[in-house]
Amino acid sequence: METDFVDIKIVSLEDEMMVASPKNPALFYVYLKLSQTPPPLWQHHFKNSRKVSRHPHWREAWIDRKFIVVECLTDELEKYHLADLKQDIAVANKAYGEHVRLQSHAERQQSKAHLSEREKLRDIKGRLNFD
Repeated sequence: METDFVDIKIVSLEDEMMVASPKNPALFYVYLKLSQTPPPLWQHHFKNSRKVSRHPHWREAWIDRKFIVVECLTDELEKYHLADLKQDIAVANKAYGEHVRLQSHAERQQSKAHLSEREKLRDIKGRLNFD
């Protein structure tokens, strides 16, 4: 299990990737590049954070590989969505980071228990007589 999770962040706006939304021609798919490809559990936390609309200009956003895609008007990105996305990323980073810490702790505890049992077995081995 990965123990040194580095928070994910938006690193760039990929203007060349922008395309018209197939659902609504007045909107665009705007791609924001992330610092790394988010693991599935991180994506789950991000998606959960996005479930609740926070204002009337709320737009759909999702993860596509190493990108967040926002379906919006281009001028809405700066006005409304970037702050929301940063908040959603922070929520996902916190939840996923906590998961990694708990998983790492559980793995260390399991390893300690395994070593303890191995020591017991070695002690027994020293007392066994196979004659």
